[in-house]
Amino acid sequence: MVTLKQRLRLFPFCVLSLLTLLGSKSLLAQQDSLEQRQPLELVFADSIVPQDRHEMMSTTGIWYFRNGISRNASVTQKIEWGISDQLQISTFVHLMNRSNQAGAMQSGFGDFEIGARYSWPKVGFEFTHIAIALDAGFPTGNSQRGLGEGNYSVSPSVLFSCEPGQGKYQLFNTTGAEFITAHRRLAPFQDDPRSSIFSNSGISLHAGRGWLVGEVAVSSNRVNGGNETQLSLTPSYIRRIARRTELLIGVPVGLTSSTDRIGGVIKFTFELGGGDK
Repeated sequence: MVTLKQRLRLFPFCVLSLLTLLGSKSLLAQQDSLEQRQPLELVFADSIVPQDRHEMMSTTGIWYFRNGISRNASVTQKIEWGISDQLQISTFVHLMNRSNQAGAMQSGFGDFEIGARYSWPKVGFEFTHIAIALDAGFPTGNSQRGLGEGNYSVSPSVLFSCEPGQGKYQLFNTTGAEFITAHRRLAPFQDDPRSSIFSNSGISLHAGRGWLVGEVAVSSNRVNGGNETQLSLTPSYIRRIARRTELLIGVPVGLTSSTDRIGGVIKFTFELGGGDK
């Protein structure tokens, strides 16, 4: 039986062991790359993780939204390519859209975007990250059939991420504006397009072999004379299947009348090429 005196003698060794363990975890967090500490892809916000030189990331997404009798589904493909360790280009394509906004259910090719981004993975501190991005949208989907927005657009944005607890948590934000530069002939059910501002924020924390994530996405065209503010809350779980492969499952919930009431998102992401991580 261990006496009180023996317990007191053991106490300093227990404290020392605990401090050593915590220090080891912090050291491991610092040694892990940004790619290993954070998800490769989020639902609406942009991940701050950049693609290395000659590294490609592929993300296939399945989206479904409903609002009353309105139904919208799509299959998307996103490709990112690293020009350098900090500069990357990307394309985002709606391979198939399915919608009943025009009345009967319609299916076909949707809109696509191209973009570029420059990242600063370390901003004065190992766990603070910033990037700037510019995207351009093109109305390749048939807006008369409800398969596209019908807008030519330019969207600058700023990405920010920090990791309190030396990588245990992640706070992230993507804020920017979408400027409508031109548009095609609108369908009767479509309102006049207006430029808008948006901000997607959230928090992620490690859970098992992945991350629990909560995102709040808001966009509004009221600054340009519109009358819509879209707000949604999206809980999701991202599972790291392999070292450079992830599966995301999210459930967006609309919080305003102009936002789709409920939805579902599945994303499969993997990386190829680049440096050894």
